[in-house]
Amino acid sequence: MTELQKSIPQIVDDSSDERADSILRIALDIGEGLLKSGGEIRRVETTIEKICFAYGAAHVEVFSIQSLIVASIRLPDGGYSSQNRRIANVQNHMLCLEAFNALSRKICATCPDIGEVDKEIQAIKKKRRYPLFASLLGCVLASGGFAVIFGGSLMDALATSLIGLVIGFLDNSEIFVFNKLAKTLFLSFISGMLTCLTVIAGVGQHMDIIAIGTIMLLVPGLSLGNAMRDLLCGDTLTGTLKTVQACITAIMIATGYALAILLLGRFCAVYPPFAPAIPISVVLKLIGSVAGTVGFALMFKSSWSRLWITGLGGLITYAIYELAIFFGSAPLVAALLSALFMHMAAEICAKLFRAPAILFFLCFAIPIVPGGSLYYAMSNMLSGNNAAAVYYLGNTGQILLGMVLGICLSSVLLGIIEKIFAVVKKIK
Repeated sequence: MTELQKSIPQIVDDSSDERADSILRIALDIGEGLLKSGGEIRRVETTIEKICFAYGAAHVEVFSIQSLIVASIRLPDGGYSSQNRRIANVQNHMLCLEAFNALSRKICATCPDIGEVDKEIQAIKKKRRYPLFASLLGCVLASGGFAVIFGGSLMDALATSLIGLVIGFLDNSEIFVFNKLAKTLFLSFISGMLTCLTVIAGVGQHMDIIAIGTIMLLVPGLSLGNAMRDLLCGDTLTGTLKTVQACITAIMIATGYALAILLLGRFCAVYPPFAPAIPISVVLKLIGSVAGTVGFALMFKSSWSRLWITGLGGLITYAIYELAIFFGSAPLVAALLSALFMHMAAEICAKLFRAPAILFFLCFAIPIVPGGSLYYAMSNMLSGNNAAAVYYLGNTGQILLGMVLGICLSSVLLGIIEKIFAVVKKIK
């Protein structure tokens, strides 16, 4: 037996195949936890491989998509195991994601006993309980913040926050037994009805602005951006599945709002969907970007101690985008510059806090997600204004493409910087 094999804890005392089963089971438990909490496909695959190699595997094969993980392992003495996991109920839970990531680092560094790892996995799963008031506060801040960003008045922000509170409560409630798409349809219908009612009651002033603020809680703009990034990075299957899912979600949202407007839209003053946003203070917009970013961080169940970082990152991302637009840049260029900053900032924060970069990136990206353009595109398509629909679809596409290109450029630059530091370190 080699020194490496002696240093590896014995998982079970039975056959080599059983030992391989135990190693792969633990690796898949952690991979499943990462994926269910919103982890990236490539990080999930890499984590499973590293855990298996840490316990002495000679060969590991892992394939993952959003709903399935398939993996196999072969030990030096011939032990073999092949397992798969069906993944359901994926949602962003940054606290659990960070905890599973920390556990995987610990395993790779110390190779603890399997019983200890099992106990830690169960402890992490208990963290999935997140205070309801925090999630509801996130919905209020996110919806109200985006109402301000898109040019709404303070009355619009108030109305949007109230609707966000209701939508957040229904979304976190377990009394509705729907599948995900049916739930999105239901929530968008309720959101549309409440939008009309607030305008009729005089609480809100601009129906479109209120609708955009509340639709940001449901719109799959970030999912589309991630899907495009996966496609450009070579994860064709994952990117295609995410794209299809995001498009179906957008259709459900449009259908729900259309039904609500058909019922109540004629009772309230509706501004043209393609009308310019009303003038609003730049300072208020910046405050709205902070509120929206922090709100989504709470909705993603992030750590309270890092809310100031997410708020600051969202503020700078939005400021870069608005400055680029102010100086005449196209949405594609503005989104590219913003994405370049937010991806590099997320990677730096990940290094500083030894946490997955996606914890920071998801929140930093929120202020430039093209929820408003996507809403106006859907609204104009439903009203038959095809020219305006094409314009806003093009605007949405530019922003998404700019985000993807910015992320790719950032990855290249960071890779070059890491190689330079590695060369300098060798020279020293």
